[in-house]
Amino acid sequence: MADDSNNTVPTDRALTRRQIVVGGSAAAALVGLAACGSDEEGATTETTAAGGTETTAGGTETTAGGTETTAASGEGKKGGTLRVAVVGSTNDIIDGQYIVAKPDQFRLVMGWEPILCYDSDFNISYEHALAENVETVAADHYIITLKSGIKWHNGNPLTADDLIYSFERRLDPDLGLAPALSQLLDVSGLTKVDDLTVDIKLKQPAVTFLNGLAEYTATIVPKGYTREDAEQIGTGPFKLKSFTPGAESVHVRNDDYWGGAPLLDEVQIIDFADAAAAVNAFTSGQVDAIMDLPYAQAEAVKGNGDLTLMVSEAGSWLPITMAIDQAPFDDVRVRQAMRLIPNREQMVQQVLSGFGSVGNDMYGKLDGSYPKDLPQREQDIEAAKALLAEAGQENLTIDLFAPDDTAGLPEMAAAFAEMAKEAGVTVNVKVLDGGTYWGEQYTKYTFATSFWGTRPYLNQVAAGSLKDAVYPETHWPPADSDFADKYAAAIAETDQEKRYALIKEMQTEEYEDGGNIIWGFNNLLDAHANYVMGLEARPNMLNLDHFGRGMKRVWLDV
Repeated sequence: MADDSNNTVPTDRALTRRQIVVGGSAAAALVGLAACGSDEEGATTETTAAGGTETTAGGTETTAGGTETTAASGEGKKGGTLRVAVVGSTNDIIDGQYIVAKPDQFRLVMGWEPILCYDSDFNISYEHALAENVETVAADHYIITLKSGIKWHNGNPLTADDLIYSFERRLDPDLGLAPALSQLLDVSGLTKVDDLTVDIKLKQPAVTFLNGLAEYTATIVPKGYTREDAEQIGTGPFKLKSFTPGAESVHVRNDDYWGGAPLLDEVQIIDFADAAAAVNAFTSGQVDAIMDLPYAQAEAVKGNGDLTLMVSEAGSWLPITMAIDQAPFDDVRVRQAMRLIPNREQMVQQVLSGFGSVGNDMYGKLDGSYPKDLPQREQDIEAAKALLAEAGQENLTIDLFAPDDTAGLPEMAAAFAEMAKEAGVTVNVKVLDGGTYWGEQYTKYTFATSFWGTRPYLNQVAAGSLKDAVYPETHWPPADSDFADKYAAAIAETDQEKRYALIKEMQTEEYEDGGNIIWGFNNLLDAHANYVMGLEARPNMLNLDHFGRGMKRVWLDV
């Protein structure tokens, strides 16, 4: 996935990972936005849910679709340590407002909380959020009122000064945490009304602003916070006790948590060098849960009576990205040819073991504006050959890069390479360790792989499909395109019909000429021991049921 463009990020690697998920917003309906999403993606006026629970002969599989609880009913037992396996590296970070890789997501959610969030029906919710209310005065004017009585881990109260500092930190160009936000807001638009209230005036109307407040990285950090602070202070249900990049982090219960003290004494997030090591630790009982279970391991977990497989419906996607300003992809015929190479249904089965659905080179699957009427692109090897011949690339040889730390990406690259042989294209798959892949070269690759969680279409455009996007993987749009102008008009348009008409033009251009090969959408696959209670398999954008919202209601039945 992506999140910044050619901006400096707050790590020693120029541009790294992204804030995998952006939320939709029910409150955005006040300015005419209708989107459909998940716990992280959110929705305003539409929802999708279909699924259930399947009990196998061995283990239990919970699927979503709808919301299915993997926990027994009741309040739960207090105490114990939950151990969770993740694939991490020495490049892992902890930052209250920024992530690079998936383990960073988990650690962020444990200690910090967003301004807004979503319930399991994709409606705006304040239950797990720090805001008491967000008033939409106009499409360029919002008033945020914080909940009273919330305290930081050090006992200090949460105030409007902290909220203003949190916006200032995200807007700091030297940090590069949220460059897309700077297109809408500058510090002069922030006004303290009282100790709990901030008035926000945007630089332009933007129906996407409320969506941004629901990003899981749109958190509030204490005034003066830095990543280098010896004591990492948040409002979340767990406090950071220790962190060794590439090894583990230990989080202890916040007994004074405003939402009620969590049940677990401690959570250990344990890094493993690769998925195989993580799976071995899980199946041997060294850890209690695993994030991003490899799809090929799903049947083995289902066949184990002591383990539970969590399958959460998602609009997440694993694209193959083509830099449209670099040869050979500066020729649209080559991009079009590459999109005709994959057998999409076969990719879903081969790469995702069936845990997903076919894509059509367009993102924002759960958004109300998703273009279902565009012709479904199918494999057409002969047409691909003809386009490559027209472009003088009939014997094309090219490197395709993938990281080793994200489930499905190496397998996807290998499957595509095999299919490309039929079109006379030689694809050399280069699998790099995650720390290297998501480093300074990320967003500079000519031909690469990535992952994204579902976002509403316009938020995803800001994240990945503009020159100043957070993560401009394809370097879209072309220099002669008015795509960016249409985007600016769309985010300012409060009439849904008119906005959708603009979006349709943008989507059609990307569908015809864009640099993403979106062959499918993947579900989230996690697993835990049967004695781990309180997690739910439901439509989600973050693993392990949004990491149990900081594992605040997860408990051990032992």
